[in-house]
Amino acid sequence: MILKERIGDTYLKYLFTGVLSAMLATGHAQEVVKQQKEKQQPQQKEKQQLPGQRTVEQVQTMDSIDVVRDYRPMLADAVKVRRSPNMQLINREAIETELRQIATSTYLAQQKYKQAYYHELMKRHPDASQSNIDNYRISYLAYGAGEYKRASGMMESMKPSDAFYQGAIMTLGHIALETGDKQAARNAFVKATKLGLDRQVKADAQFNYAKVLLAMDSTQAAQQVLEKYIAEEVKPADPGAKRQESPEILSAEILRGTTNFHAGVSMLESLRERGREVDAIYQQVTYYRGLEFYNERAFENSISMFMRSEKFPVNAEMAALATYWKAEAMYEVRKFGEAVENFSRFLSLPAAKNNEVYNYANYGLAYAAYRNNRFALAADYFERFLKAGGGTVDENIRYDVIARLGDSYLCLRDYGRANSYYDKLINGKAPNQDYALFQRGVLFGLQGDNETKLSTLRSVLKQFPASNYADDAAFEIPYTYFTMGDYENALKGLQAMIEKYPRSSYVPRALMTIGLVQYNNDEPEPAKATFQQVVEKYARTAEAEQAMRFIENIYLDQGDATSYIRYAIGSNVGNLSPAEQDDQAFQAAHSLFARGEYGASVEAINAYFDKFPKPKQEKYARYIRGVSSYKTGHPQEALHDLNIILNDWTSKYTENTLLTVAALYLDLKEYNEAIVHLKKLELNSEYKKHYGYAVTNLMICYFELGDMEQMAKYVQFVKDYDSATEEEIAKAHLYSGRAFLKDKNIASAMKELNLAALKSQTDVGAEARYRVAQLQYDNKEYDKALETAFDVINNREAHEYWVAKSFVLLADTYARKGNPSQAKSTLKSVIENYEKDDDIVPSAKERLQKLNSK
Repeated sequence: MILKERIGDTYLKYLFTGVLSAMLATGHAQEVVKQQKEKQQPQQKEKQQLPGQRTVEQVQTMDSIDVVRDYRPMLADAVKVRRSPNMQLINREAIETELRQIATSTYLAQQKYKQAYYHELMKRHPDASQSNIDNYRISYLAYGAGEYKRASGMMESMKPSDAFYQGAIMTLGHIALETGDKQAARNAFVKATKLGLDRQVKADAQFNYAKVLLAMDSTQAAQQVLEKYIAEEVKPADPGAKRQESPEILSAEILRGTTNFHAGVSMLESLRERGREVDAIYQQVTYYRGLEFYNERAFENSISMFMRSEKFPVNAEMAALATYWKAEAMYEVRKFGEAVENFSRFLSLPAAKNNEVYNYANYGLAYAAYRNNRFALAADYFERFLKAGGGTVDENIRYDVIARLGDSYLCLRDYGRANSYYDKLINGKAPNQDYALFQRGVLFGLQGDNETKLSTLRSVLKQFPASNYADDAAFEIPYTYFTMGDYENALKGLQAMIEKYPRSSYVPRALMTIGLVQYNNDEPEPAKATFQQVVEKYARTAEAEQAMRFIENIYLDQGDATSYIRYAIGSNVGNLSPAEQDDQAFQAAHSLFARGEYGASVEAINAYFDKFPKPKQEKYARYIRGVSSYKTGHPQEALHDLNIILNDWTSKYTENTLLTVAALYLDLKEYNEAIVHLKKLELNSEYKKHYGYAVTNLMICYFELGDMEQMAKYVQFVKDYDSATEEEIAKAHLYSGRAFLKDKNIASAMKELNLAALKSQTDVGAEARYRVAQLQYDNKEYDKALETAFDVINNREAHEYWVAKSFVLLADTYARKGNPSQAKSTLKSVIENYEKDDDIVPSAKERLQKLNSK
């Protein structure tokens, strides 16, 4: 089929190659769509044509629109069954018991035995028995001096009447510890816990009791005493306060029994040294916590826990399971490549072979590879899963896997094997046989048999009218007619599909296709109405973006950019959010700019600013308006926008703006201003690629300002620059020659001008040749002057101005050689044919008048 030339040949490449291009592997289709979207994004570094030698790459006008519909059925049913770990296989009680024992050891290890200090007891009990006060003070000093026998004797003689007696019992326990009698220490601390004379001493004695029990290897008894102490004496952490995860606080949380395994993990990680037994507990706790996170669908957290558990493979089977569930979690967060790697690692572990989840790793790996567009690998492991599972595979899973095998081979273009799997579903009357039948139709189309494809898709509608794929088939049938060039049947089918399935996701695609048919049939108004329907009803779809581009085409084909701008910016199509409206309005202006419609792009940016006083794309919008104003001959308006951008040195448009502003000032012959911006390009290391441009034009500026010293310096910079172009070097020779002419150094000027002429075939070379001819004329070398002037004229593509100047010089030379008739004829030709408004025609008229007056 043939489309209008205005759409472009590349449009055919993607849209009208039939189902083959649209129904390749899902990954390929998604990649094409991704590339399209990238092409539609605003270009961050617009490039432009600058005056004269100042050339930078130019934006190409968009001359084609690519529409690729993704192949939804390929993944429609591809939903992997999520497995849930069996938490009952974990002995949580045993893990908690071991955690509590570790917490007991950790908590008690963080603190020393507690003392009943004399001065603290005195503060709390100033009215106690004076005899007890004096005896405790003296005996406590003796204890501190290591006189344990003297201290013990005095303390044992004290009366059990007040807190100092309880303190003495506590200190006797310390003396027993110092002398190595743990049992006596235990008895003393127990006795102190039973006295109610001082609450603090009683609590401290309870802590000491737990600590000495641990020292006597009675861990369980120590845990019971410590749990009671923590419950009575340690204040729980404030849930709203910033969490301090010290070993002591974490251990207390575990012993209080009010926390999950988070505290257990954190406590174990806080320990500086861990033996193999504690590592084994850490492996279990992190694995169990990972399973909890997985069941809570906190997959990223579960991955972190499984990775920690893997680092301590004390239990090989548990380490293997951590890898398996990590792979499952990776799949759930769409990290398909990493999921493939981890399923594969699990399958290679010896400890995994006899595990109940082993074959499900084949299934998981296959699905992860499928989602990662590695279809050969997916097919391999889907087949392994079916073979290993045999009759034990759940029937629904088995049918799903068979469908995925068909899809995998379809993506690999192994149509025979793909069809064999679809046949199994169809012949077996599987619940998803409608999908298989639809795919069979697709296969016929891929093999070029559109008639059989159409009859097969009609069978889907006839046999399975309530199928989830009825709308797919109802769209695919007329779309196939469309690709075959049968627009009449395509339109009928698409309109019927929209009427029957108004809520189908294919409706915007169907409308787009109808609009394309109308557009290609030279029906711009109906096409525009159809495309506007897509934009207004399905504003957030990819089809709406494509429709907007066609609406733009139609308006611009009709020469009505103003109406397009009013439509794109002035209306809130599809009830878009303010941010989406901003994007759409800016995109309209950007699209016009990319086409080279500079006048329209200025109008569009003005409308954009009118509607959005604080637009999202302010800097880029100013850049577009500035460049467009420059292109349309409004330099002052351009400078207003571009200088605003230059005031923001963090802007990503600064580099191109510097180039444009420098070019503007050069055009305006405001050389001092041009120097300011060219210097920034010269000296900023980030703009190295523009160094040649900068120094060449700085050379020109200084020449025009009459600063020959600076001009000569920059001539040398250009000649010494390794990456200078031939044109830049030619220009250096030209301006060097012109400088020598100012100094009346004719020989040096001639040498430089000849070098410029040799290196350039553009306007630079033309000017150099003309100036050589003028020097020859001035030196009365008329034949040489004629020859050189004709050299310029014979290279008419070089530059019209210098060609015309050379004709005038020819006339002067003819006159000097005594041929006034030829001179007059030449001047008349210039006057009649040269159209530009500069010095050429006035100069020619003046010469002709002088010749006529002789």
